Amino acid sequence: MSTYYWGFWYALIFLSRVPGPYLKRVDKEVQQAAMWFYPIVGAILGLLLVSLVLLCYLYNPKASFLLVAALVLALWVYFTGAMHLDGVADTADAWVGGLGNHERTLEIMKDPRVGAMAVAAMIVVLLVKLVAIAALLEQTHSDLGLLLGGLLLIPMLARAGIIGLMATTSYVRKQGMVSDTQSAATKSKVLVMGAVLALLALPLLQEKALLILLVWLAVLVGYRAALKKRLGGYTGDTLGAAVEIQEAVLLVALAL
Repeated sequence: MSTYYWGFWYALIFLSRVPGPYLKRVDKEVQQAAMWFYPIVGAILGLLLVSLVLLCYLYNPKASFLLVAALVLALWVYFTGAMHLDGVADTADAWVGGLGNHERTLEIMKDPRVGAMAVAAMIVVLLVKLVAIAALLEQTHSDLGLLLGGLLLIPMLARAGIIGLMATTSYVRKQGMVSDTQSAATKSKVLVMGAVLALLALPLLQEKALLILLVWLAVLVGYRAALKKRLGGYTGDTLGAAVEIQEAVLLVALAL
């Protein structure tokens, strides 16, 4: 079977808890092909989140905003297996404990122990996402179009964003799970992918499309600058943290 077939399943199994077939190929070509399916995995997540919201309101049109938001967030975390939250925890611990030192930051990032900053960072990210989703549900209860469009598009943007980081930033470790995919993240392909997502944003987010796209770019540029200054590049953990940070900030931007 084709490289892209196995690439799709590799991306889905790697980034989610969705069961898939036994991967007969996990070579470098498959891993590089898988990277371009990351936004598709985000789309699958988005469709599940949208379906859950619709089911909740079909069951009870007056369902509590906070309860529906909590169910949406629970599905969000379960789908990813909390993998990106793990990146938030490791990055937060290392960023604070590293005290500005490059080598110490990377060393702490590999430490399996969880510190207070890691726990605090995960709680903050989850709370921000929960409140933002609840606020969107309250604001758009009579017309769910904007919320549903955001839930579909934001996971796609967040996963596309890490491809952009890989295309414009160096991998700082000698070996790692993402090291083999670095060379496939070309700037020209990233620009095409960004243009496609921008076109999708117009019907999904309507008048807020431009705002969300600008916020998305600003977050990526700022995050990349921080990575370059502290680490000189990215790690797998910082990419995971990037997904959560993008999602949280974009949900807030959509809700405000």
